[in-house]
Amino acid sequence: LGCKSFRFRIPAGFISTPGQYSQSGYEYFKNAIKEFHDAGVENLIGTAMIFPQYTSFRPDSDKSAPRPDDSAYGEWLQAVSDMWEALAALFPEITKWEMGNEFNSGVFFHPNGYKGIDGTLSEGSGGYSEEEQYTVVTDYMYYAAKGIKKGNPSAKAVAPGMAPIGLSALVVQNFYEDIYTYIESGNAPFGEEKSTNPDDYFDYLCWHPYTSKVDETWLKENNAIYQVAIDHGDEGKPVIFTEFGFTDQGQPDAEKVHSGYLETAFEYMLKEMNYVETCCEFRMYTCTYAEKWGGVGEVYFGCFLEPSGGKGLSPRDKAYTIQKIYGGTGDLSQYE
Repeated sequence: LGCKSFRFRIPAGFISTPGQYSQSGYEYFKNAIKEFHDAGVENLIGTAMIFPQYTSFRPDSDKSAPRPDDSAYGEWLQAVSDMWEALAALFPEITKWEMGNEFNSGVFFHPNGYKGIDGTLSEGSGGYSEEEQYTVVTDYMYYAAKGIKKGNPSAKAVAPGMAPIGLSALVVQNFYEDIYTYIESGNAPFGEEKSTNPDDYFDYLCWHPYTSKVDETWLKENNAIYQVAIDHGDEGKPVIFTEFGFTDQGQPDAEKVHSGYLETAFEYMLKEMNYVETCCEFRMYTCTYAEKWGGVGEVYFGCFLEPSGGKGLSPRDKAYTIQKIYGGTGDLSQYE
């Protein structure tokens, strides 16, 4: 494909405390890092969901955090820092760490007892208030970034890719506005240490610019998000899109339209969005299992069809589009 960047995911459960991690997982990831580097993929963006389980706060899921008024809140944040320090030290080859995924969404970052109206973890009742959400996420970033840089002084902290909930870029824009305002208040983060410097919270901005259509409106919406950083004195801070792509529900005609959108989006990024350093296409292959948790739409983001019926990875139309954008020259059908 010609990819030079890859979002390198460390799954939940790999590390349970700063000193306890899966040895087999460690060896697997070390080998994978070497294979990526040998293949010319140098820009590995590590990402992990670190929700400490070994403090007096007992999360009821791998995405639940305490509320700011919980007596264990400070202890838990320190544990966040300790675990990120350990993770960054284990993999010094990775020098960019995304501190979670879509933390502006209750699905991926919520307090204990968070349930949707259907009883599942989803956007619904029992979550943080708007103020609690950006407060806890900002506090989390400060402690995670501190741990990352202690574990590897060469590493950079990437904000957890924020989600355009309901395909609304304004959601991301408003969330970053709240984060910057909280940082500037002098009350952040939780604890005795305070900092009004955004660099102590994140070195890279990050969001997922999902949309139903790529046109000038999409360009303006993303520029408006970055304008928040400019307005708060952070002009020049780079941006990483750790997820961006389209699902076509398995419809070939829709896939061809989306391939055109991808070409337009990358053209915008190259010529008119110079703040974007990296954009990771979501995702490499289709995933039938994803229907169980994300519906049929989640299945068809992939550039390749997953192996099925004795056939291996088969390139889809968007695979050739991405290869053209990335400047790749390999035979995409070699694994069929």
